[in-house]
Amino acid sequence: MKYITLEAFGNFLLYTFSSLILLGVFGKVYQWLTPYHEYDSIKEGKLAPAIALGGALIGFTLPMLSVSYHGVNYIDFLIWAAVVGVLQIVLFKALYWIIPMQIEEDNRAIALIYAILAFCVGLISAFSLIPSGS
Repeated sequence: MKYITLEAFGNFLLYTFSSLILLGVFGKVYQWLTPYHEYDSIKEGKLAPAIALGGALIGFTLPMLSVSYHGVNYIDFLIWAAVVGVLQIVLFKALYWIIPMQIEEDNRAIALIYAILAFCVGLISAFSLIPSGS
């Protein structure tokens, strides 16, 4: 069993706060690139934008968890966070091209599909970041 050391505590703080900042940045970029305003829609009580955004946030977080554990170093962690962020946004754009104007109309079924696919892509990405033989 590993003991808590100053170095371990420093890494904990570094990865935790970096992950929270990256999650916030991803959330802002995601909302900026979507053709509707999640924040306003969620304030109005629409559930579909919250479901879709939540799925994207989870789909972004899963690979970050994997690379924080299996990554080579902190720079590796930051690079992979950027890669999975782009992947989640590309997924949204592709889905929105196929099924446009459903989230802003509060179509919860479509939002759930968006969220599930974002979660699946996040899982695939997370497990793709695990080195072979682990």
